[in-house]
Amino acid sequence: MTLKYKYTRLNVSNYEACKKFYQEVLGFKVSFVDDNDQYAELDTGETKITIFNRQGLSEFVGSNGEISYDENYAGVVLTFMVDNLEEILEKLKAKGVHLINPPWNFSDRGFISTCFRDPDGNLIEIEQILI
Repeated sequence: MTLKYKYTRLNVSNYEACKKFYQEVLGFKVSFVDDNDQYAELDTGETKITIFNRQGLSEFVGSNGEISYDENYAGVVLTFMVDNLEEILEKLKAKGVHLINPPWNFSDRGFISTCFRDPDGNLIEIEQILI
């Protein structure tokens, strides 16, 4: 059996705010959009992030009560690599992004990182390799 990773889908409560955030704040290009179904695919480099209005999810997976959301959920973290963390953080702060924590130096692992959340509460990490 061979599995090939295709994308990460974020099932969001505010489709328009999240689509705008990933486009305008993080700078990802939309490669496909269906605003009627509130679904968008964004290019992030080697993979994609897709955004889908979670109200439509129950039609896709059923509504047996097994789907729940917590705005502080951290079970999945979107991690992006950057060349210059300080430069990126200045740009993000200028666009109103609030950091959850100051940059943290993981010297034993050779990187520095920090986290923030998108408008729907999804956790995002920005990481710079120091080695």
